Amino acid sequence: MSDSFHLITLEGKVCLKRIEAADSSAVAVDFSAPALNYRVTSAVKQQGLSKAVGIKAALRPSVLDATAGFGKDAYLLASQGCRVQLFERNPFVFALLQDGLARGVASQQETVVAACQRLSLVNQDFIESNIDALGGVGSVDVVYLDPMFPESKKSARVKKDMFALQELLGAANDAEALWEHACRLARRRVVVKRSKSAPTLGTRAPDIQYKGSSSRFDVYLTPKS
Repeated sequence: MSDSFHLITLEGKVCLKRIEAADSSAVAVDFSAPALNYRVTSAVKQQGLSKAVGIKAALRPSVLDATAGFGKDAYLLASQGCRVQLFERNPFVFALLQDGLARGVASQQETVVAACQRLSLVNQDFIESNIDALGGVGSVDVVYLDPMFPESKKSARVKKDMFALQELLGAANDAEALWEHACRLARRRVVVKRSKSAPTLGTRAPDIQYKGSSSRFDVYLTPKS
């Protein structure tokens, strides 16, 4: 679907837009967005993600986000003190992340700057990454996966940015391979975000589940000796 989209610059932001669509349909990565930063201060909205990753009073695990997308969950984790490495294989989405991160680091909001300084980007397919090159087995505490859900006919209206992402990337057809690679790498756990009714990934049941109104987090413990 990438031939249907292009990148443009609007109001100082790199944006993704359908070639024949109006500029108002364009989307960008904006870590300074009020709605996103409201989630940073809303314990209820972050609770499932924080618990799934294993954040505790004295523990901020290192995280590898293998399916970065627009980086919102990674930013929420970084805002809580986690260092997050974001893998994104799509060049258009990676360009949005690069621009969003550069603007975030240059923001006038100290909390945004601090969170963005904990993020690092890799333009690579996580499945094709060499575990030794990443530091070896157990070099990262948590691998986080959010494979694109197949579009549901029953779903409520999708937000503009997620609709664009779904159109550009389509549903993930390699989610099982992502899970297997993640389990080999993670020192503590693999966290998979799924729609509430979606089947689990992998060859074993999750050790823990945190369920929300429309999605859930499946946690697979992967302790390395």
